[in-house]
Amino acid sequence: MEAEEPRKLPRNVPGKYYTTEECDGCAYCAAVAPDSFDFEKGSNTYFVARQPETAEQEDFILEAMEDCPVDAIRSEQASCTAA
Repeated sequence: MEAEEPRKLPRNVPGKYYTTEECDGCAYCAAVAPDSFDFEKGSNTYFVARQPETAEQEDFILEAMEDCPVDAIRSEQASCTAA
């Protein structure tokens, strides 16, 4: 039986990147990509508040996605960068 994909958090703005219910509120993403993430106090989770508009912002969100300790940051387009 295949594991169910975690649900997107409802506060994510439309676009390529989003966070899921796996978010534990650690704030790593906001430290790495502060222009992209905001905090929702009620659920103690971070969500994508602004999609990246520049290459630099995209690099930061990709770094946050790669290093998220609970893999809560996802992309609509699966990346093929697995080592």
